[in-house]
Amino acid sequence: MAKTVSALGIKAPNASILADNVVKHLDDPAETVVFLLSPGAEEGMEAVAGKHGYTLEITSAENHTEARMTPTGSTMEEIDVSGDFCPGPVITVGTILATLPVGERLKVTSTSADSIADIAAAVESSGSKVVKQGADGEKHYLIAEKAEKQESSQAVVARDRVLIAQSNGIGNAERAYATFLFAKAAQSMGKEVTVFLLMDGVSMARQGNAAVVKHPAFDRLDHLMDEVIRGGATVYACEMSAKFRGIGQADLVDGVRLAGAATYIQLLSDPANAVVNF
Repeated sequence: MAKTVSALGIKAPNASILADNVVKHLDDPAETVVFLLSPGAEEGMEAVAGKHGYTLEITSAENHTEARMTPTGSTMEEIDVSGDFCPGPVITVGTILATLPVGERLKVTSTSADSIADIAAAVESSGSKVVKQGADGEKHYLIAEKAEKQESSQAVVARDRVLIAQSNGIGNAERAYATFLFAKAAQSMGKEVTVFLLMDGVSMARQGNAAVVKHPAFDRLDHLMDEVIRGGATVYACEMSAKFRGIGQADLVDGVRLAGAATYIQLLSDPANAVVNF
């Protein structure tokens, strides 16, 4: 875990004197330290890092400079998602970031620039940050740093929840899969997910139906649904649509419950919900 020390407002060389004392008295000499500095106060930091056997990385943020001192020889976790396709890389990276302590970093590489760009958007949306992004030969990469999610201070409502409406059912396998693949991707980004099945969409929740949907590139649909539900998603089946098809609560798979029009309209009316339709 990285230790963050604010030295904002302290000019050089006093900022480096402070850094020297902090590093000298660390309880764990293998700990990474990030100093938040006023612009221009990084003078002398390289000497401090070298003195204590640390590698220094200077980055500029919006209103300050960050001096990151990492013990020489320490490594960050790395993962190569080449060959994996959307939303697999986003889910994988989100899952790993969720396990990292705040301040730790993850390097992600791929032969696909589009995949790295998609991952970068997911990382930023989850509240963590991309500290570096680029290409090295045929491989594209980014370095993500786990950060604590900050409460929005803006007047606008932060859309931290995703509502996925599905009205096609198992008759359209692509849309059926997309419903729960997008849900899983949203969960990996730290979003609260609700899936509302209506019209033919309720057929997906009838016991046994999703088990017959299997694409060679994906797991069976019922397994994917179960993962999303166990991941904390709320899944509703439209009561009216279910009645049209002779489906009752007892016919639904575990984790799916009937809900009426008012529930759906309330979800649609909630400004915190980003709505996706399939």
